[in-house]
Amino acid sequence: MKKIIITGGPTNEQIDEVMKITNMSTGGTSVALAESFASAGYEVVAILNNMVRIEPRKNLKVIRIENTHDMLNAIENEARQDNTDAIIHAAAVGDYCADFSFLLEDMADEIFSKIGKIKSAEDILAIMNNPKCKLDSSSKISSYQENLTVKLGLTPKIISKLRFWFPNTLLIGCKLLDGVEKGELFDVATALCNKNHMDYILANDLRDLRQGDPARYLINKDGFTQIVLKNTDAIFKFVDDKLQ
Repeated sequence: MKKIIITGGPTNEQIDEVMKITNMSTGGTSVALAESFASAGYEVVAILNNMVRIEPRKNLKVIRIENTHDMLNAIENEARQDNTDAIIHAAAVGDYCADFSFLLEDMADEIFSKIGKIKSAEDILAIMNNPKCKLDSSSKISSYQENLTVKLGLTPKIISKLRFWFPNTLLIGCKLLDGVEKGELFDVATALCNKNHMDYILANDLRDLRQGDPARYLINKDGFTQIVLKNTDAIFKFVDDKLQ
């Protein structure tokens, strides 16, 4: 039985006990692909946020994750298991997480209190990157803070780890841009493919999705392959053919 890992849906990054940074991904494409591969007899591992609705069954394992680090750990754990034949990394992994929160007035006071020691903009930036006025994010932040500010940091790039963990696996990633010329979309996806040693990137445009066009443009290290996968059935057939 061939094994495929499919990621999908958004990741959620906590700001405090109740607030999160997330995105609008529904995970629908990943669910459809997971169901198709499971029905075709594959061993499917679906790594999804709790928001994404899908039920596990005999050859469909569902691993629930909350944030980017959870997804990273889940994929790495799978790399330690039996051989994986293919990965479709379709999750809309958040680019940013909350490093910490603070109030603007507290930050202003902290900078002002050190004004005599500040010699450059770099000194101010050093204070802002690690201030003493951080709020406690382990519980709910008050709902009445007019000047609440969240300092964002970058999340790990999961796609950059895949080839190291799965050296002999068919790796397919995804790239979504919004309102760009197709040439730019193809160039960005090609660069992503080469940088991360992926086999293919499924590239599409949010503007096309808004207009009801779910087509993905198939990109490899040399650029657009001239193959357009018009729906999830076409994506399934392409991957299935590659694995035969």
